[in-house]
Amino acid sequence: MEHASSYDEWLETATELDHLEGAHIWRSNEDSPFYHASLVREHLQQMRRLRASRNAAALMQLLHESLYRHLNEVGSPALYRNARTGTKFLISNYLDEVEKCMIFLRDTEIQGITAEDKLQMFRQAEQVFGKPALMLSGGGAFGIYHLGVLKALWEQNLLPDIISGSSMGAIIAAGVCSRTPEELKTLLTDPDSIHLNALKWLPLTKIVRQKVAMDQAQIKEHIETNIGPYTFEEAFARSGKVLNISVSPTRLRQKPRLLTHKTSPNVTLHSAALASCAIPALYPPVTLFSKDSNGHQSPYLPTERWVDGTIHSDLPILRIARLHNVNQTIVSQANPHVIPFIRSELKAGRPSLKHLLIQTLRAQTYVSLDSFRQLFGPSSTRNALDQAHELLKQSYLGDINICFPFQPKMYRKVISNPTPKDLRNYITLGERATWPQIQRIRDLTRISRTFAQCLETLENAAQTNSATTRKYPAETV
Repeated sequence: MEHASSYDEWLETATELDHLEGAHIWRSNEDSPFYHASLVREHLQQMRRLRASRNAAALMQLLHESLYRHLNEVGSPALYRNARTGTKFLISNYLDEVEKCMIFLRDTEIQGITAEDKLQMFRQAEQVFGKPALMLSGGGAFGIYHLGVLKALWEQNLLPDIISGSSMGAIIAAGVCSRTPEELKTLLTDPDSIHLNALKWLPLTKIVRQKVAMDQAQIKEHIETNIGPYTFEEAFARSGKVLNISVSPTRLRQKPRLLTHKTSPNVTLHSAALASCAIPALYPPVTLFSKDSNGHQSPYLPTERWVDGTIHSDLPILRIARLHNVNQTIVSQANPHVIPFIRSELKAGRPSLKHLLIQTLRAQTYVSLDSFRQLFGPSSTRNALDQAHELLKQSYLGDINICFPFQPKMYRKVISNPTPKDLRNYITLGERATWPQIQRIRDLTRISRTFAQCLETLENAAQTNSATTRKYPAETV
């Protein structure tokens, strides 16, 4: 499995291992302390009966009750730890039936409910239910691994429409969200055209004079070549994907920002990604730029300077949830200062002694740093301590986590330009890390994806009806 070259190959091996180890027996046994099996079974049978009898009104009520009762528990990580290929068969059958019922309600005329009423009902239900988002962490060169995660999800039609990125993750996210579907296909299937030379060390004399270690012009060229000249609004129009980029402030009373087509439509992607990559001591702070309808660029919030998004918000989960109604987060985590410590959090069972010690040390450091920084007034020292405090304060995990494999020997490459061979290796690492999570991602995003499909069908029908009405208006008597 570690050497599989495709998801199908991985899945075939995983299925064989599940049978050899008896995991298929666990999947067949419906009972588990992690969900209400008897109630799921009862609701499944009721949905099948109501759909067969075409009782749409009762089915709508049952679906509403059942989804809010069961979805959190049937998506529990504990239900995906015993088998590589999925969870309990009862849960899979339940999700199958929910999808069939939603499509049945979409396609069935319901007495007393017009087509417009049905469209509004589906819109309201989707708004209450929420959407999934993919979040790409920082990580230096390790962040190229995100391309493999994106490719694996894209190949299975599981790539969310909402994507966020910080630091290196911002470059990857912007590159994906600024491309049309056909351009994205080319990027993910033939990545040889990617500009790889992002990093260039400055001569020692310039480092001393400028107080930064790397050439910002070089990474700016890398970003502009890979992303293009688009604004957030233009990127959304091209791709249909909602891009979010985190940037951190340099001023004490300024808050970190989440840049999107909703909050900053005219800000250019390349200036946002450049700011999100501006690691203190490596790069100077960045001024954001906006573009008007004539293509003229000017400073956005010209008195403010911005730095690496990872410092304050590697994973802006709460802000994305509020802005875009996100209910599930898929995190691709490649931060070199994070991955050695979070892998123990992802393991099954009770926390290990190592994990408890790490968490205790982190908590103690956080409290001590918080007290120590209060001793300093506004200064570069206070600013550095605040940044370290923010790094410790954050959570680096989401609902589903795809973590860069911890390989100490690779750390010598974290601040270096990848070779074409390195590029392919990072992408392969990302794919292989994603494949074991595919079935859980498919299950947890299934209702959201079905809502999107139903809404597309209903909206297209509404547009067709509207065009027909305009062409053949009803006769008046």
